[in-house]
Amino acid sequence: MNLKDFFNQANKEHWAIGHFNVSNLELLKAVVEAAKEGGSPVMIGTSEGEREWLGLKSAVGLVKAYKEDWPNIFLNADHTKSAEVAFDAVDAGYDSIHFDGSTLSLKENIDETRRAVRYAKSKNKDISVEGELGYLKGDSQLTNKKIAITPDDYTKPEEALKFVNETGVDRLAIVIGNIHGINSDEPELDFEILEAIRKIVPKHVSLVLHAGSGIPDVDIKKAISLGISNVHISTELRVLFRDGLEKQLKDNPKEYALYRLEKEVVGSIKELIREKMRLFGCIGKVH
Repeated sequence: MNLKDFFNQANKEHWAIGHFNVSNLELLKAVVEAAKEGGSPVMIGTSEGEREWLGLKSAVGLVKAYKEDWPNIFLNADHTKSAEVAFDAVDAGYDSIHFDGSTLSLKENIDETRRAVRYAKSKNKDISVEGELGYLKGDSQLTNKKIAITPDDYTKPEEALKFVNETGVDRLAIVIGNIHGINSDEPELDFEILEAIRKIVPKHVSLVLHAGSGIPDVDIKKAISLGISNVHISTELRVLFRDGLEKQLKDNPKEYALYRLEKEVVGSIKELIREKMRLFGCIGKVH
């Protein structure tokens, strides 16, 4: 099954595919092992910064190697801000592209997203392309900030319909109160807007919830029941990796073999990812 097949299944059965951002081998290893052990499809995300650090070809090569053992892994170019940068990820062999034109006007966003879609599909008919509509605030960091959001930031259902019809995207990232990062106040999701978007947007277009790290489990479960079929997690992985590594360094001051220090950290991250996969309902979906 390719990514589109899994999304079709998720949409019909009301579960979600987990999307986990990675910036090093340790995080990638944790995600892939959790997915394999849980019998789950999984998306590996790399932002522009993460891709710059890992290298496009290196990221594709690492995932390709892991696919030999567990083929249900899909590499996504997350939050790509220009069509040309999206083209580079397509050419490198990414399975999925997220073009983020959310800071552009509606017309510019449609035009640039359409360009990304057409290029991607011309190179790989099976590639999945995501667009974004609405202004998603915050950053993938742990902060004590309160981030103010207003209904003007939210995705508008009528614009969502126009956007998907004119761009041809496979997935649509929406803003319904979600905020990047883990902040001092938990975001409140507007489920009425989610229901309205799911009702008006064609069923073959999957709805994506970014910034899943700061959202209570009960709200994520409800969002999935109302039509979200892809949830992004990044900040929680970053925090757990850093905290775990700091603890290992403190507890083992004379250990210099990094893989020994990182082994327990990877195990902790795997457990977090398994918890997320259970929450998303994607455990055991690979038969």
